[in-house]
Amino acid sequence: MRIKHIVRTFIYCLIVTVVIAAGLTFADPQNFINYLISSFIFTMCIGYSIHALSGFVIPRIEKLFTFFRLGILLVVFLTGGLIGTGISVEIHKLILHYSFTMDNYIHLLYFNLLLSIIFGSVAVLYYTLKDNAERMASELKEKELNEEKLTRLKMKAELEALQAKINPHFLFNTLNSIAGLISENPKAAESTVEKLSDLFRYTLKDADKSTVTIGEELEIVRTYLEIEKMRFGDRLQYAINYDGSMLDIQVPALLIQPLVENSIKHGIAKDIQGGNVLIEVRKINNKCRIMVQDTGKEFNAVNKENGFGMRSIQERLKYMYADEAALEIIGSDPTQIVITIPIP
Repeated sequence: MRIKHIVRTFIYCLIVTVVIAAGLTFADPQNFINYLISSFIFTMCIGYSIHALSGFVIPRIEKLFTFFRLGILLVVFLTGGLIGTGISVEIHKLILHYSFTMDNYIHLLYFNLLLSIIFGSVAVLYYTLKDNAERMASELKEKELNEEKLTRLKMKAELEALQAKINPHFLFNTLNSIAGLISENPKAAESTVEKLSDLFRYTLKDADKSTVTIGEELEIVRTYLEIEKMRFGDRLQYAINYDGSMLDIQVPALLIQPLVENSIKHGIAKDIQGGNVLIEVRKINNKCRIMVQDTGKEFNAVNKENGFGMRSIQERLKYMYADEAALEIIGSDPTQIVITIPIP
């Protein structure tokens, strides 16, 4: 028997003791202490007898029909009352030197059996409901944990899908550029291969991580822009400005790089003159503001906002920050994509 159940039974029997002693006191107010002591002995003996029998029987009758369970519980209460009464009488004789006539014993037995059925039924009903409530709460908590786990798996799958969607397109263009540089500028080709290796090492390393620091994300953005600059040349100019106090803040992995890729794809690449990409990370109103701005040609903001990368970013922001984070697209030429997240 677990300690918790033993303590619960003791408290319940103590309450029953007081109730019975108080009831008997109405008939004889002068003997409250005697009634309290006697009731305590009887309720404890009967209560723990029923407790022991119930602990053995109830787990074995859970699958029976209700009618049979109730019948077996009735037998348990009566048996516990009978055993407890016998033990209590012997305690009264040995310790309190009480004597019982046969008539007194029979009346006492009837009384105790009736109380055993009443209070035993109340106790079993209460603790059954309580245990069911605790089990339901535990199942609900487990369900919530499973849902959270599924959500995390979903976010991880989306991150991997985002990587798989971005990387082949980017890899194809970069390899073409490297192929063109091999004969013209071998050192530039070698440098680009190294940067490409760093970029893919980052995406593979962080596929198993839900968050990275802003500093890590900005570093890989710089690497990505250097690779793209090799392809676009002077058509692509960029700047990365940041508040140093923001660099250690944790953000979802691949949060900024897809925004920069969108700016190049939808802005710079479509403009013969090219353009500028500006990345800024600032602290504003006690929040971290991440802004990606490009000066390329105007694009359809609705289509861009509904793209796979943007949807993935929005969902990951909602999962990690709930309603405390925001993503918005502002204006065109220049176009700004702004993410605002809380600072821990």
